[in-house]
Amino acid sequence: MTKPIAVIDGDLLAFKASAANEVRSIKALHKPSGRSKIFKHRTELKQLIGDKFPIEDFEIQDVQECEDVSFALHTVKQMIKNICDACGTDKFEIYLSGKDNFRDELELPQKYKGNREGLMIPLQLKEVKRYLIDVQKAEVVTSEADDKISMRQWEGLKAKQKVIGCSTDKDSMGTDGWVYNWDKMSEPMLVKGLGDLYLDDKGKVRGHGAKWKYLQWIVGDTIDGLNPCYLAGVKFGEKSGYKLLKDLQTDKECWQAVHDLYKSWYPQEINYVDQCGREVTKDYLGVAQVYWDGIHMLRFDGDFVNVREVMQKMGIV
Repeated sequence: MTKPIAVIDGDLLAFKASAANEVRSIKALHKPSGRSKIFKHRTELKQLIGDKFPIEDFEIQDVQECEDVSFALHTVKQMIKNICDACGTDKFEIYLSGKDNFRDELELPQKYKGNREGLMIPLQLKEVKRYLIDVQKAEVVTSEADDKISMRQWEGLKAKQKVIGCSTDKDSMGTDGWVYNWDKMSEPMLVKGLGDLYLDDKGKVRGHGAKWKYLQWIVGDTIDGLNPCYLAGVKFGEKSGYKLLKDLQTDKECWQAVHDLYKSWYPQEINYVDQCGREVTKDYLGVAQVYWDGIHMLRFDGDFVNVREVMQKMGIV
């Protein structure tokens, strides 16, 4: 039998290894007195000052201190080995995100991943990515590494080959194929069909298969700044999505539930300015299309799903 292939998210490898190699703290300058002190984080500062001083009296500077980059490179090599061991293979591919992400051009009312702007980036991130490219032969892809990993999962399933998408990103749980989350799984699992939603021991919504994708479609993704009910001015969280979808038995039932929800949010056409500054007018299915495009991980080149046409074929609209 052909050996499995571990297809690894290089963005996460590089970020985790470089972040683990640095210590972060803050330097708080008390402006009225001119005195400064190092704290582990802002919470520690706030706990210390309590009601004694207003937080506005402090100038806060983020501090990042790194060990030698060799430690980060050792960490990333060990991560690759551990992933391959869990997947039962010594064959692997690593992908890094490139430029020209089509989601940056979608008619979203909020900037895609705009909530990440201003966040601290590990100081050695570029060096670790360069190591992955030069030594581990990582490939920089157009758009997101997530899409390439999803495509490889799908290709493997169609070819009856065990191609395992390796990532800690929850998006991978919505594409058919083999997946391995190295933070949460002891071994790879096969994702296929309608799937399931459930609550873990901490009450967090988990799942896999098409139901997981439908959940993201109506709940969005806070990490990527996707909020489907944003323009409606309502709140709809994971637990609400879980209750709506968990007992449904077919794809059509799920699509019907999604249809009814979007129609309740957007009973009339809505006008807004999108992330690129364009004036946009959409009905409820138009809004549903935008958020499908935002959460859908591509399975192959040109993998565009026309939401309105699918619902027409199902007899929903």
